Amino acid sequence: MGAIFDIIAIPLGWLLKLIYDVVMNYGLALMLFTLVTKIILFPLSWKQKKSSIRMAAIQPMINDINKKYANNMQKRQEELARVQQENGVSASAGCLPMLIQLPILFGLINVIYQPLTHIAKLSKEAIAASQTIATDLGVKFSQYSPESSILTTVRNNPEAFSSVLSADQIAYIQDINMTFFGLDLTVIPSIKDPGLIWIIPILSVVSMLASQIIMMKLNGQKMEGPMRWMPIYTTLMFGYFAFAMPAGVTVYWIFSSIFGILTDLVLRIFFDPEKEKAKIEEEMKERRKAAKAQGNRKAAPGADGKMSASSAELGKKRLEKARATAELEDELTEEQAARLAKARAKERETYGAK
Repeated sequence: MGAIFDIIAIPLGWLLKLIYDVVMNYGLALMLFTLVTKIILFPLSWKQKKSSIRMAAIQPMINDINKKYANNMQKRQEELARVQQENGVSASAGCLPMLIQLPILFGLINVIYQPLTHIAKLSKEAIAASQTIATDLGVKFSQYSPESSILTTVRNNPEAFSSVLSADQIAYIQDINMTFFGLDLTVIPSIKDPGLIWIIPILSVVSMLASQIIMMKLNGQKMEGPMRWMPIYTTLMFGYFAFAMPAGVTVYWIFSSIFGILTDLVLRIFFDPEKEKAKIEEEMKERRKAAKAQGNRKAAPGADGKMSASSAELGKKRLEKARATAELEDELTEEQAARLAKARAKERETYGAK
């Protein structure tokens, strides 16, 4: 799986380098890089938005089924599948865009975590040798982004790396502008050492929490039970990561949250959750009516056909009998016809006229 992320990271890495070479600032390059990737992924966000709204429209039916068949998993699954099929909803439809985005997301993280690979374009061998030298110098590496620690060490002690890096490579690394509004993005914020760099973890927590709350409201989603605390749990987790990785990585998450909110605001222009849900619910009603009418039509022709055939056959037999009777009466003699008329008159007197 790591190889797949590495492959995806290659074109993304060239994109980040292209942007950096234009703006010559790593923080600004991260902001533009995040914006471009959000634009690229916008069609998937569109598809996922439509799927989530359609799933929300049938959520009341799903809840009823879950309650009704709480102790019968097989029946519950059958009923859920039936409801989804009848209403044109696929359980995997909402997951597919996310499954497509996940490798891209991890490819993005790969790019952000490895500035020496994607910005400085150092080989794996050169990076591994540089890490060995940095280790010998007593450098403690970030668990998530060791390349940021190597970059800082090369900038502070360039002579130590002259045996594994060329003079041009060292000069390029020293010239990389890793600041954003005066903050060094290679620094790992420390909880024990408060400072201005704390602005980045704080912004990360605020933007992440705001992103989740705003997007849930825009999508018309409501968290119930323990799930209502999920935004807080997720935010605290990212707050912890913000003090365990270089600030540059956290800056990427901040921009990702902000542009995520903007993406949902743009989608809101085209998709009002309440209106879309009402529209989808009406479509589902019409679909059920059409399915019911089609079922009635399928049943009706067989019954009607049988009745029509029986009626036609009976009518045909009666017609043939009447014709045979008429032909027989034509062949009777006058005496036989008189006797027949007399018998019929007596029959009418006995049983009444029909």
